[in-house]
Amino acid sequence: MESKIPNSGHFPQSGVSKEALFSTSQIEVRLVKDEKELDDMFYQRWLVLRSPLGMERGSEKDKYDDSALHLVAVCNNRVKGSDNNFFRRKKILSVPVIGSARLRLLSPELGSIAYVSVLEEFRNQGIGTKLMEKFIEIAGEKKYKTLRLNARIHSLNFYKRLGFVEKGKPSDFLGIPHILMYYHFRA
Repeated sequence: MESKIPNSGHFPQSGVSKEALFSTSQIEVRLVKDEKELDDMFYQRWLVLRSPLGMERGSEKDKYDDSALHLVAVCNNRVKGSDNNFFRRKKILSVPVIGSARLRLLSPELGSIAYVSVLEEFRNQGIGTKLMEKFIEIAGEKKYKTLRLNARIHSLNFYKRLGFVEKGKPSDFLGIPHILMYYHFRA
């Protein structure tokens, strides 16, 4: 099943750019609220991270998902000039979760962030930043001292802007160069 969200910068037959309809203030970042939303999140994760690699559904999950915290970014129902019914009829918002990320505890002081993903059509609008800032906030509240993630090389600057630093040498994961990065909380 492919995404019904358009790949161009315009919604079909409307001639209106997505930038004119969505803003980060209309995006809610929160913990997954129920099983349906968790399923939607896994589908969104697969669309962004595994489908482009030709991997099958199910490859987006691992044995740690059940014990982890999952954040989602969803567009609220107040799209400019609409109640979203127009967009749902046109199948533009057929994937309710547009971004997601996972946080799990590795030790009493170390958390791991993984599967940070935003649908291509919604990138470069601050959604990934909101996801990461929310997990940094949650980890701080839980008194973690460090966060770790395995970043795709092309995303290094994104994580650096958030305060993450590289450690070690790049390695291949699923044929994509990655590098470990760490965020250290101030004492």
